[in-house]
Amino acid sequence: MPRTKSHSRENLLDSALDTFWKTGYHVVSMGDLVRETGVSRAGIYSDFGGKENLFHACLDRYQEVVVTPAFAPVEAEGAGIDGIKDYFDNLLARFEETGGFGTGCLVGNTLSQIPEDAQETRQKLQAHSDRLTAGFRKALTHENGDHGPLSDTEIEELARYTMISVQGIWSYSRLTEDVAELRAASDMLIAVLKARLRGVSD
Repeated sequence: MPRTKSHSRENLLDSALDTFWKTGYHVVSMGDLVRETGVSRAGIYSDFGGKENLFHACLDRYQEVVVTPAFAPVEAEGAGIDGIKDYFDNLLARFEETGGFGTGCLVGNTLSQIPEDAQETRQKLQAHSDRLTAGFRKALTHENGDHGPLSDTEIEELARYTMISVQGIWSYSRLTEDVAELRAASDMLIAVLKARLRGVSD
């Protein structure tokens, strides 16, 4: 029995997402997408109008199936530094389970490839960074409390620093198979956050 159009579209997105994530947007050709998704060139154009629109749909799908569950400990109501630590622990456990040499973050992988004039793509990547920053800001604000040591401006700066650090850690995961390196970096980041917000170093 033929699959429904919506189910076919979802499968196409998941296969294309995996291809873009592992290979990179600019390296992937339409021929690669046809081979990896099992959907004809005409079918891809019919549903998405081309490679760029398909990639944008994959970025949306990435938010839904990857970022939302992974970032849940940070975005949970009442989350603080422990939520940020849980986020790291979960992803590092997944890195170990797959044997190292991670695929990194799709957004981080793409940032080094996009031209300046790819405005719609850049906006989607910026929205991802803004989501991470907002999640960290909320968790850090909760940790800081009503009478914490940091001002709203300092919390914002710390949230953005955390987002940039996270992007760097996941980018480096493409280079190493040693989870201890990634754990040391994440532990250092957590220690910095605790030192700023709690006045402790461990």
